Amino acid sequence: MHYFNRALLLIFICTGILLTGCNIAGRPTADVTSTPTPTPRELSSRIGAATRATETVHFLIALTGAPVAAEPSGFFTLVTMEGDLKRPDGVLATVTVRSVTGIAEVRTVSLAGRQYVTNPITRQWQCVAADFAFDPAILFDPEVGLSHLLETGFEEVELVGIEDIAGQPHYHLRGIVPGEELRAISYNSLGAGPVAVDLWAEQATMRAKRIILVDTTTDPEQPSTWTMNFSDYGKPVDVRVPPGADC
Repeated sequence: MHYFNRALLLIFICTGILLTGCNIAGRPTADVTSTPTPTPRELSSRIGAATRATETVHFLIALTGAPVAAEPSGFFTLVTMEGDLKRPDGVLATVTVRSVTGIAEVRTVSLAGRQYVTNPITRQWQCVAADFAFDPAILFDPEVGLSHLLETGFEEVELVGIEDIAGQPHYHLRGIVPGEELRAISYNSLGAGPVAVDLWAEQATMRAKRIILVDTTTDPEQPSTWTMNFSDYGKPVDVRVPPGADC
């Protein structure tokens, strides 16, 4: 009788162990697979892809340090650029430029491969030849622009941390971009050497919020610094050929 009771007790114990998914040794029998943590380089690639996938975005870009030419002669240099992107190839912006005569604003529209600008003196729209003036649209070109660089050209990337911006957690990444990758999108004003990059992207959407480019090779004491802020992803944007533009 005692033998029967001990055997029955053993059956109950083994049954309980099986029901909890454990073997007799107490080790889990279920195969639990954890999700690997993305590397900083993988985060950068995802941020570039998410940013490129958005149809519209508002941008504000401030340029400080060594002067950045707005056109081939260098008479005008860039101060700020603010406007909106509408993919695939539409950008409208107000560009603030500096010259020996002071500060002026120039409006620009890029659409279907053409750029239109307002004359700083007459304020009339005119169609300009390629490379006549810096075109903000190049910054968003899917083949060479910022999102492309984040996907494929961001090197020595490290995760600085997760930081709060406007109440939302953002990844903060830091690394470099080879100079030759930036010359095409900076009117040859950046890229004499590797350019230091700080990137912030919203953790929830993986879209770029802020990018700071610093090129110390332009001037070690006052390096060319581009501070870019992005907002209003997905808002309606209408980009059209300006009325009266002479092409």
